[in-house]
Order: sequence, then structure tokens, then C-alpha cells
Amino acid sequence: MSYEYFIATVSDRELVRAALATYFYPEEPLTIAHRDGPDVTVDDMENALSFLNHGTTVLVRATSSREIVGLAIGGLAASSATVPITTRKFAEIVAFLECLAGRSLGKESSTSYHVHMLAVHPAHRGHSIARQLMEKQFELVRARWPSVQTVSVEATNATSLRLMKRIGMRETARLSFSEYIADDGEQIFLGAGEVIRLEMKL
Repeated sequence: MSYEYFIATVSDRELVRAALATYFYPEEPLTIAHRDGPDVTVDDMENALSFLNHGTTVLVRATSSREIVGLAIGGLAASSATVPITTRKFAEIVAFLECLAGRSLGKESSTSYHVHMLAVHPAHRGHSIARQLMEKQFELVRARWPSVQTVSVEATNATSLRLMKRIGMRETARLSFSEYIADDGEQIFLGAGEVIRLEMKL
């Protein structure tokens, strides 16, 4: 099977929304393990879609069906939120990721590009699509922002961690769900998961 990779525009908004709803958020540990339940919030989805305005969303479609079978969303940002945060759930996801990033201060360069989301449809896994999506993100950064020194990402499962290490990224910090507790002592993300932050110098 052959695939076509391209930079998404705002006209692809509904295609990106459908892909995120179908095979990113239903498997994303910070979304499904949150104490408020597994549904994606409107502000989280709108934040993901906001990167279309910056031309930093890469899509891949199967040439035979024209179906969108993978995506990578990145951006030049110190913060993971580019829209108003209106829900407790998204606020706590953003705070968790900021806490993780804070653990890696002094190890990462101040000028960085971050890949926020990477997903491949289950029926199309095993074809190196995720690796190609990351390579396309690296190409985009080198072409558009030559002064950017590093690319960073969070791995939320063993498969993505293996991929990131294979393409040359190195771990800079990790944070487990059990370590991240609310002020009232409640665990915010349920289960035994953890998120690992990695970076690669360009």
C-alpha cells in the first residue's frame, strides 16, 4: 500500500477532527485515564485543531482510498495550550505536561519545536507511517525555522517510546500518574501509566 504525506490547511479541519476523534483520543492515556472520564473535552480538541493555522499539522492518506490514516501535530510553543482552557480536565492535562517539561529544564534548549500529537489508524500500523510522520515534522522545522535547535515530544506508551529512541531522540524526563496528585490528595490520572519526554537536536 502506498501513502501520501502533506501539510494540512484550515480546509482540512473536519478531516483532522475526525482522525483525532477516531484514533488519537480514544487511545491517548492522559485523556482516557483522567479522573473526569475518557471523553475528549471541547477545549482540548480545539487546541489540537488550532495548529492548522500555523501549518504544522502533517497528514497522511492511503492513496487507494484517500482516507486520512495518520497525523502529526507540532508547533513552536513553550506552552501546549493555544486556546482558552475552559475545563478542569484540559487544565490538568496541560499542568501535567508543564510539570513534566519542568523536570527537564537545564537539559533541553530554550528554542524548541514540540510534536504534541502523533497517531496512526490501527488498520495501517506496521508500515513505518509514524516514523515518516516524525521525519516530515523534522523536515518542516529545518525548512521553516532553521534557528530551532531541538524537537521534543512526549511518549505515552512503550511503542511510541521505542520509535522515538530508534529515530535518535533521548529521554530528558519522566512523570508517572501515581506521582501526580491533586491538592486534595486525589490521583488525577488513574492507573499505572507514565509519560516520558524526549528531545533530539537538529
